[in-house]
Amino acid sequence: MNLLAIFFINKFRIIISQKFRLFDIPDKIRKFHKNQTPLLGGMMIFTTLILLNVFMFLFDQYNKVNLIIFISSSLCFLLGLIDDILKLSYKYKFTLLSLFFSIFIILEPNLQITKIYFSTFDKFVYLDDFSILFTVICLLSLSNAINLIDGINGLCILISIIILSWILISFQNTNFIYIIIISLILILAFNLKNYIFLGDSGSLLLGSFIGFLIINNYNNEIIFSKFPVENIFIVLMIPGIDMLRVFILRLLKNKNPFSSDRNHLHHLLLDKKFALYKTLLIILSLCILPIIINIITNIKPIIIIIFSIIIYTIFILIIKSHKVNIN
Repeated sequence: MNLLAIFFINKFRIIISQKFRLFDIPDKIRKFHKNQTPLLGGMMIFTTLILLNVFMFLFDQYNKVNLIIFISSSLCFLLGLIDDILKLSYKYKFTLLSLFFSIFIILEPNLQITKIYFSTFDKFVYLDDFSILFTVICLLSLSNAINLIDGINGLCILISIIILSWILISFQNTNFIYIIIISLILILAFNLKNYIFLGDSGSLLLGSFIGFLIINNYNNEIIFSKFPVENIFIVLMIPGIDMLRVFILRLLKNKNPFSSDRNHLHHLLLDKKFALYKTLLIILSLCILPIIINIITNIKPIIIIIFSIIIYTIFILIIKSHKVNIN
């Protein structure tokens, strides 16, 4: 049913985009695609989210947490949709996202990060009065990181598939996630063919949904076992440190950290004339190899994190040294 809905949206993508003014228009500054492209990826993912919630309700797997995640993710989708149409200021988006996250984690304590286990030190850290603030910061950071990697076709969707696949194999009672993954694979095919872009509606929806999903499952898991927070850091590491690097560069240049430029890793690779598929392969390798090593070996997570950051840093330095230029 959901796949049919996605096919339907794609078939009538021009009509839908014209009706709601949902087009991404090339500007030859940051956006180099040839034609204006429908921003309907978010709408496709949202139909999947609706089906997922209906599925859980019918199979008696629905509860307050699922409802909160659905409502919050839906509001993030709507905010992104409005941004795709009206181009909102980052201040409005940041304020509204902070408000959404704060309200819903207050309503559902199981979506608050109250304690963290660090396997590096074999120690729990209890956040107490800072749990709400810390949780909001984490959700904002992840949503922004996912939003920022949506700069080339396929990247945001593929990284989201990797994260969701990791959640599927790392936690219990997450079998329903395969519905999202299958839908994302179909949406990926349309995205790579330039039929649709995700838009802010898609990236904000994915960021919020993945963030709440990780927090909820982490809180459930940590009741019974010492689940290392380092494992989560490894999964989210590359999008996170790339966002942090770009923010620092902008601040050093006295620019707004939320302003636009072409300093993200995918932009650097494309500007060095790497083809799209080579760019995707490089970034996805940086993302997925640490995850695989962490799953199949006994190497301490902190060692994987340190080496991954070193490799990422060296790679950035090599690219920016102008020694790389591959067609």
